[in-house]
Amino acid sequence: MSSSVVDSAPAYVTHPTDEQLAALNMAMDGKSFKVVAYAGAGKTTTLNLIAERLRGRGLYLAFNKGIATEAQQRFPNHVDCRTFHSLAYRHVPRDITAKLSLPRFSPKRLGDDLGLRTLQVRRQVDGKSSYINLTPARQARFVSDAVSHFCSTHASYPAPRHLQFPSWVSAADAEQLRETLYPAVEQRWLQSVDTRHPAGIGHDIYLKLWALSKPTIPADFILFDEAQDADPLMMGILTQQPKQVIYVGDAHQQIYEWRGAVNAMKKLPLPQTLLTQSFRFGESIAEVANLLLNALQEEVPLKGNPKRNSQTSKILANGRKDAILCRTNAAAMAQLLAGLKNGHKVALQADADRILNFCQAAESLKAGKPAYGVPELAYFYSWGDVQDYSETTEGSDLKTLVKLVDDHGTNVLTRAVNSLSNVADADYVISTAHKAKGLEWGRVQLDDDFYYDVTTHGVKISPEELRLLYVACTRAKDNLDIANIKDLISGLKSGKKVIYST
Repeated sequence: MSSSVVDSAPAYVTHPTDEQLAALNMAMDGKSFKVVAYAGAGKTTTLNLIAERLRGRGLYLAFNKGIATEAQQRFPNHVDCRTFHSLAYRHVPRDITAKLSLPRFSPKRLGDDLGLRTLQVRRQVDGKSSYINLTPARQARFVSDAVSHFCSTHASYPAPRHLQFPSWVSAADAEQLRETLYPAVEQRWLQSVDTRHPAGIGHDIYLKLWALSKPTIPADFILFDEAQDADPLMMGILTQQPKQVIYVGDAHQQIYEWRGAVNAMKKLPLPQTLLTQSFRFGESIAEVANLLLNALQEEVPLKGNPKRNSQTSKILANGRKDAILCRTNAAAMAQLLAGLKNGHKVALQADADRILNFCQAAESLKAGKPAYGVPELAYFYSWGDVQDYSETTEGSDLKTLVKLVDDHGTNVLTRAVNSLSNVADADYVISTAHKAKGLEWGRVQLDDDFYYDVTTHGVKISPEELRLLYVACTRAKDNLDIANIKDLISGLKSGKKVIYST
């Protein structure tokens, strides 16, 4: 991906398409609207065209720091490029953000801290009912998840409805549990914003605090990128701003539902304009993308770039490729281990130092010692505690690392990570489809771990999986190897019925 538009400006910078001009004209009216931009359809360039023409102080909002930093090099000087979290961080008291570096409480420690006692509930599975004990640690997970859920909503105070339980808990028991645990949820929220309480916090806490202050963002116009991934909290902040907000995104690239995203691009009651012409790839890759879009009941097709001769050919075992995209982190790690075994120089879309430190901490905990090198694990007494914590929303950022340690062992992982190459020097990059979002490569190979089932009756696949595959397939510019999902593509092409699974 080019880090500069100016060096070799493509035609659509100097000669905007009709679609880009329509977005620019709408922006000049000074009203809020949304730009529905398909994969590779020049949305950043379109935002740049808009930013160049609008007067006053502009703010470009992105989800991650890397995108915001790259955007700052491309946008004009009167546009500040930031993440939501960095905006919040600047406006929240320092003694709250200082809690980010404090150790997190394990579910067991939190359960003790909140004074929780073991409870008995009925477990109902397949019509059979049995009683099980909910330990204080298990209840503490429900409590911390409720606080995380509250933080992603537009609510002004935690409520019993923010407590969510597994499907096997009966409605009556769930109601009783909400009544019992709500005081602990309230207490946990107040602890999170109490500068004297010793438990560490996640970034969602200070973002919520900032939102609760009903902030007015210091800008004359706001450009919000990847708006389809926003949660109700972010949308609440933006829809209350008394200035022009331009929401840009692709409803079909919404792949963070598990993180609370609400697909704002579909729900926003605003006028919209479309960017359907992809500049990234040619017609053959667009065809694959359109099969997935059709399965998602999209009626407006994506158009391939007639000037690009893209292919969907199989890449041979030792053939040249730039990226392998996997569904899961476990498959990405397996590809990494296989690549290293074959003597390939491999790069990984991941934080290598974090994996190394985590492996060290895991070894310590398994040996009954404290976890060194990972501050957030300082209060965990055993590896089992960490495994439990990683299943909570609050601890979901650790789940991948926990699974990798459990599946491969720390020695294998440490050796693999120490053998990684830089992206610039590598033969190819291995990434999950989630991590690949926003990136592009020449030759992309899809792994075989995507979730779907093709039968004589139809294609069984979830809408979430279709969207993830759409993201993965639209990362390629020159060649997309779809050999590992050939049965899915053939099934969709032959018009088999799409049966949405959950």
